[in-house]
Amino acid sequence: MSGWQFGISDVVDITVVAIVVYFFLRLIRGTRAVQMLIGVAMVVIVYQMAQVFGLFTVEWIFGHFFSAFMVILVVLFQQEIRRALVRVAVNPLASGSTPTVTLLDELVESAFSLVHRGWGGLIVIERDTGLRHLFESGVEMNAPIRPDVIQSIFCPDAPMHDGAVIVCRDSRGGRVVAARVLLPLAQITALPGDFGTRHRAAVGLSEESDALVIVVSEERGDVHLVEEGALGEALNSRELHKALENSLSSMLNMQGKSTDMTGKA
Repeated sequence: MSGWQFGISDVVDITVVAIVVYFFLRLIRGTRAVQMLIGVAMVVIVYQMAQVFGLFTVEWIFGHFFSAFMVILVVLFQQEIRRALVRVAVNPLASGSTPTVTLLDELVESAFSLVHRGWGGLIVIERDTGLRHLFESGVEMNAPIRPDVIQSIFCPDAPMHDGAVIVCRDSRGGRVVAARVLLPLAQITALPGDFGTRHRAAVGLSEESDALVIVVSEERGDVHLVEEGALGEALNSRELHKALENSLSSMLNMQGKSTDMTGKA
């Protein structure tokens, strides 16, 4: 103990590990990975007890299990690992402007214009995580966010009505930058059976990125906001406006605090 030294590098080492563990736990909060992590912890406890009580057969079995432990972890948590890597790649060109009332109004009006016509649609709002890799599956555009534009895209007779549109915020509020975009689907068990492919696509994308997705159901005639892999309740126009304002504003507030801390440092 007399030769033990604790220096700055040890503090940095412990701090980095603590931050990584914190963000990993935050990432898997509320997902199936929590139950899987508990299961892994139980396996570790059983292995330790087998060593203590001399259960050689159990220890031998679990010893072989842990020899491939890293591969097993990657298989079990592949979805969470992929989501974490995607979110690390923050979009450096993401707009830092406050969400304007005009942008929110146009998004809400566009969504409910589809409801009034009995059409379905997916409107993806890009935030920090860049979504340009999805453009290849669709058609790039540069159109204003207006109900008539959204209706012309999602009209059942239009050639681009399948898939989603992606909206990026800019100094003017926001633009539709891509249409007919195919989104990754969530697992069938992620949603109740009465929700279809459109809702699974919205949840699937929000599991892998920080994007907001407005889902308009043509069968149900309702509107949902999907965020962080969670499908919210059906919303009316006022509730959707408030939910969008809260989600976009909270993200920008976090960006502002991070910028202030960086400036002070």
